[in-house]
Amino acid sequence: MTASAKPLRNRKLLSLLFGLAVSVGCLWLAMRGMLKDPNALKAIGNAFRQADYRMLFPYWFGLFVFYWLKSWRWRMLLLPIGNFRPLPDLFPPILIGFAFNNVFPAHAGEFVRVFAFSRQHRLRYITVLSTVVLERVFDILAIVAFLACGLFFVKGLGPSFRQTAIVTGIGATAIVAGAVIFVTWTGPFVRIFERVLGVLSLIPAGFRAKVCGMLETAATGLTSLHNPALVAGIVFTSLAQWAINGWLIHLSLISFGIHVSLWVSLIVLGVVAFGVTIPSSPGYFGVIQLCFMSVLKVVGVKDEPAILAASVFFQLAQYVPVTLLGLWFFLRSGLRLSEAEREERSAESELGEAVGGAR
Repeated sequence: MTASAKPLRNRKLLSLLFGLAVSVGCLWLAMRGMLKDPNALKAIGNAFRQADYRMLFPYWFGLFVFYWLKSWRWRMLLLPIGNFRPLPDLFPPILIGFAFNNVFPAHAGEFVRVFAFSRQHRLRYITVLSTVVLERVFDILAIVAFLACGLFFVKGLGPSFRQTAIVTGIGATAIVAGAVIFVTWTGPFVRIFERVLGVLSLIPAGFRAKVCGMLETAATGLTSLHNPALVAGIVFTSLAQWAINGWLIHLSLISFGIHVSLWVSLIVLGVVAFGVTIPSSPGYFGVIQLCFMSVLKVVGVKDEPAILAASVFFQLAQYVPVTLLGLWFFLRSGLRLSEAEREERSAESELGEAVGGAR
């Protein structure tokens, strides 16, 4: 291992250990009520034995449609730099990204996805990355919309739960607004951003210039937002894919005899979507269980073993096929993870030189 690789490896190890600790803590919080019951494990086993596994077939169909829609949305975001085919060109790197998110910490899959696609089509990494960042902005927009609908139509929620959701929604909306402003008025946005950084005298001038240059370069990958028809398509596919994800949660609950309204499932969707942004173990184990338990107990579902089992069903029903298929696509691509790590170190080194040269 080279000296430059050691800091990156050490950081990843620390991230993994911290994530494992978070996952264990979340799982304990999700199960702390059941841990007092000596029959809890038997009840969880009964929930799995009595589940309706026929729901796996519509679940996997919905999962395919979810990733198919993601491929179409990414195609629209990439149109300013090329006309790519959703299934042959975009579906594999998307699955690769999700697979590596499932086996590596700190959302490393997003980097691998961008690396795989940019290397295959010989595109600038920063330009492709900007489209993935914009994806997250539209994801937040869709998630907040469905969370707001769930909170509006579900009665009896506690005030603290509503207040937390509202604060989260306001923060997410601010991020979306900032991204729209950045793309629409890139020049003025970068100048104002540079002035704000200039007020912070501890930040070197060279580093400020580097960051602002990266922002201007990234904006070239976001020009799809200047086309109203493309924006409408991106918004529609964003809403459609997250509606499907909410339906997958709903199917998981029905499989274990938990019958709640679809609006409740959309609240679970929103809480899970924001919950998995917390650094945790690969695959977000523990976090998803806590999110399911927190929401469903608030709306009055008492069967904790069934809730836990449904959350595991929802997670594994996509974790296993997506991870296996994504890793298969990666092996077929002929790329190596060491190449991705070298490119990551190269990007970090470039930023480091910018900071060091300004001191």
